[in-house]
Amino acid sequence: MTAKRTGIVAAVVIVIALIIAGIGWAAWWVNDNIDAPGPGATGSGPCSSADSVNIRMVFADGHTVLACTRDRPACPNQTISGSGNGLTTSESEFGLGNQLRSSARQYIFSLRFDGVLPAEASEQTLTLTPGPWMMPGAQASPTLSSAHLSVTPRDPLSDAYLTESGSLTVSSSHGVARGRIDGTFSGHGPTRTDRPAPSAATVSPLSITGMFACSH
Repeated sequence: MTAKRTGIVAAVVIVIALIIAGIGWAAWWVNDNIDAPGPGATGSGPCSSADSVNIRMVFADGHTVLACTRDRPACPNQTISGSGNGLTTSESEFGLGNQLRSSARQYIFSLRFDGVLPAEASEQTLTLTPGPWMMPGAQASPTLSSAHLSVTPRDPLSDAYLTESGSLTVSSSHGVARGRIDGTFSGHGPTRTDRPAPSAATVSPLSITGMFACSH
C-alpha cells in the first residue's frame, strides 16, 4: 500500500512539474516574441539555398553574418492608415516582416515598398532608400520605385540597421514574390583609431546582400 501511495505521489509531482515547466516555457515565448513581428525563424544549422530568406551582412570590423529563415513568410500588400493636415488616408503597400536566425543572434527583417506589388509582376529594380516615406496624409506611389529595408538585432534588442543606398530586384508570379538585395547601411564607416574597437555585439554592418521568396 505504501509503495502504491508513493507511486501516486511521484506521478502527481511529475505532472505538476510538467505543468510548471509548460507555463514557464509559454511565459518565455511570449516575452521573447512580444517585440518581434512576424513568426519566429524556422530551420536549423547554417543558412543555405533551402532557406526562403537568406541575407549576408558584412560588418565594419570585417566579420560576416548570415541570417535566414526556412519557411516561406507571408508578404501581402498591407493597408497603411494615417492622418495629418486634417486628412485621413488609407493606402496599400508591399510589406514583409519576419524573424531570422543566425549562428550569433536573432534578427528582425523588415522590408517595405513605396506601393503595391501586383500578383503578377515581371522583374523590376527598386532603389533602396533610408525611408520610411509614408507620412500622414501622403499618397502611395502608383508605380513601384523604391524600397525601405531594415534589420534589427535581438538577444539583446538593439537599434535597427537601415539601408541607405543600393538596389532590390523583385518579381511576382503564381503567388510567390522573389527578390535579390544589394545594399549599404546608413551612417556606418570604418572603425576610428582614436576610439575603442567595438565588440562583435555592437559593431555595425557596412553592406547587405541576399535573396528572399515570400508568399504573396
